[in-house]
Amino acid sequence: MPVIHIYTPEGFLSSARKKLMVERVTKAAVDAEGLPTTDRTYVLVHEVPDGGWGWQGNVIDQTAFRHLLPSDPSDGEVSP
Repeated sequence: MPVIHIYTPEGFLSSARKKLMVERVTKAAVDAEGLPTTDRTYVLVHEVPDGGWGWQGNVIDQTAFRHLLPSDPSDGEVSP
């Protein structure tokens, strides 16, 4: 029974982006195990408050990496 934890900045991902991420991470875990365990695979998305990230010895906020986020999936479109 895999339990996968994902940490993301608070408010960084829309509901659509979280849904897509949970679907893909669940599929990857099931594929890696080689067992049909979708009903026992958990993905927990933890939202870290802005300013709660540290990198290279510095506290960073969302403005440092917001440009890396792809546009939201819409109408069933799937972007890598």
